[in-house]
Amino acid sequence: MTTLRPRRSAATLLVCLLGAGLALAAPALAASREQDEIPEGLEEIVFGEGREILPATVNGVRFESIRCFSDLPYVLWLDEGEAADAPAEAFARMDQPARVAAWLARAAHDLGFEGFEPRFLESFTWHDDLVWSYQLVRNGTPLQDARLMIHWKDGHFVGIVNHASGRIVAIDEPNPAVPPAERVYYAVPAEGGARAIAASARSVRLDDRSILTITDSRGRILETIHSPDPVPTKRDDTPVFTEFPVPGGSFPDQISTDINGLVWFSDPNRNALYSFDPTSEDFTSNPTTGASGPDGMINGSTDRVWTGMYYSGGLGLLHSSTGTFSQFLAPYGSAAMAIPIETSDGHVWVTDHQANRISEFNPATNTWIQSLVMPTPNCWVVQGHEDVSRQQVYFTEYNANKLGRIDLGGSSVTDLVTPGGGPAFCVYSNDKVYYSRWNANGIGVYDITTNSFTQYQFPIPNENGGPLWLRPDGDIVCGTLNRGYVMLFHVATEAFTALPTPTSFPGFKDGMTVAADNVIWFTETGVNKLGKLVYDPYACAADFNGDSTVNTLDVLAFLNAWTALDSSADINGDGAVNTLDVLAFLNLWNAGC
Repeated sequence: MTTLRPRRSAATLLVCLLGAGLALAAPALAASREQDEIPEGLEEIVFGEGREILPATVNGVRFESIRCFSDLPYVLWLDEGEAADAPAEAFARMDQPARVAAWLARAAHDLGFEGFEPRFLESFTWHDDLVWSYQLVRNGTPLQDARLMIHWKDGHFVGIVNHASGRIVAIDEPNPAVPPAERVYYAVPAEGGARAIAASARSVRLDDRSILTITDSRGRILETIHSPDPVPTKRDDTPVFTEFPVPGGSFPDQISTDINGLVWFSDPNRNALYSFDPTSEDFTSNPTTGASGPDGMINGSTDRVWTGMYYSGGLGLLHSSTGTFSQFLAPYGSAAMAIPIETSDGHVWVTDHQANRISEFNPATNTWIQSLVMPTPNCWVVQGHEDVSRQQVYFTEYNANKLGRIDLGGSSVTDLVTPGGGPAFCVYSNDKVYYSRWNANGIGVYDITTNSFTQYQFPIPNENGGPLWLRPDGDIVCGTLNRGYVMLFHVATEAFTALPTPTSFPGFKDGMTVAADNVIWFTETGVNKLGKLVYDPYACAADFNGDSTVNTLDVLAFLNAWTALDSSADINGDGAVNTLDVLAFLNLWNAGC
């Protein structure tokens, strides 16, 4: 996902991420910064090019800003003159959350939340910044998913993140029959801004999670959120992490595996595609064309590795057996192609975040079939995945909080509005589309059969959803954006297992995949490492050879191990390999697990 490549640039896209909670500290005056630079603390969460920096005035104070979701400033920092002058009126006394809240309240018009007022919620850290987070409320009722975040570093003001979907243009009053504790405002798109609908939120308890259903006055379900207990599920199985420093690398990014068991990943800073042999643990660097910036990358069929050429504006193809590289320039100007996907008809679709396009390529003729502008302007289309059973491809639209859907062979994109959170990466499985929420804790699920959305929150707070992929058994694995957890979502129980990576790095970026043998591979972009995770807490003991299928091959593999008195044949776990294990294995095998 190209939104995540940090660059020092005056034209950028900001993504605000949450961090781990810390105690409050008392900030002081703003420090000056160099001309034409985004403050370092905010630059850690500014990714991708193509965004114009615009002036903004809040409470009479001059800021520079980036706009993302609407015409409102999304991230703001003092412009050079104000930073040098350090206006005492605005910031000298902003040393307590209540004083900041009062200053923000006066900025309701400038920041687009008129009718609501900020209320301090929590503090946490994001990289080296201390962040004070404020929710927006009206008569005590919160506005769902809306936040104002004030960044500080070493006691100095850094900037403001205005995380709202657009200017509030109308507000519905709540039904007085709904108890205040069950009221919530929910912003939905409206002409000229967002309309705050007064909804009711009813919560039920089921096992180890709380289920919150938000409905409008007509009873329509606006959002369903599953919140687990804030304790990761404990299991007897031990996850095994292994990390491999990348020789000669600097920015390992997206990742994929091929049918030969090799692990591939891109390094846009090195203009290279790397392969890694898990058996020999050898890395091989395959150069692309100069200054091409290979971005998203997949292993396709017939010896092909596809990559978006973010800098040179084309689709790249590496023949993995020969190392031969080719580039096919985009059929339009000013292209920054990003993340490809190979579909079941043999074609390749590739996104372009900045140009707001998806393009279809035919490898058989090496020609472009079509290039489509997304129906929602500035949607920042990220990545796609195919529903092979229906021959439809779903794309995430980060800026617009939507999923786009197109039929293979078609030329029209249908937009599906999600409940928010910034959809980033997606996979299709069993009539559902799972997607990570870049701006919110957890993952989202779109049920194709019921046309409904459900959100599942991670058991660790302040961890947003990053790269996401599918395991052979249908479970979902997702990397988080702050501390760097691997979140394993078990579809059958709707429960997460939270696994912290051994190296504390500044969150996942784009790289996570699952090999055919169920091993999870990921890139640790910030520390130049390749990561491997072997972990299957839900493994079926009858799947003895680990191919995610229970069949006669497992019987043969088990009997061979049992004959050799191998400890792996101790199915019942009593410390001995004997006939009791044969009976235990056959019971599981007959049951399909």
